[in-house]
Amino acid sequence: MYDQKETSTIQCDIYQDCYAAMDEIKLNINHGSTVGIKAKYAEELLDRVACLTDCPQYSDQKQECKHCRMMANVHKRTAEIIIKAKQLSQ
Repeated sequence: MYDQKETSTIQCDIYQDCYAAMDEIKLNINHGSTVGIKAKYAEELLDRVACLTDCPQYSDQKQECKHCRMMANVHKRTAEIIIKAKQLSQ
């Protein structure tokens, strides 16, 4: 089975705080038994991702910021797909 626990290599306090919360939300999504439950957590994930996509310390000159933004966008797209799946199932 896929073990989602991993350590972030992005050395940023904002990312570390958000990453810990997002990790818990992703576990809840993975363990959700219905698309409705998964979508509920996906909405939480979207809220959490906003702390990274709207980061006041973002600099396009820093490689870590670019990686952080890329990861945030991956999580955002994943959450949007889950939410769309719920809408399509209704």
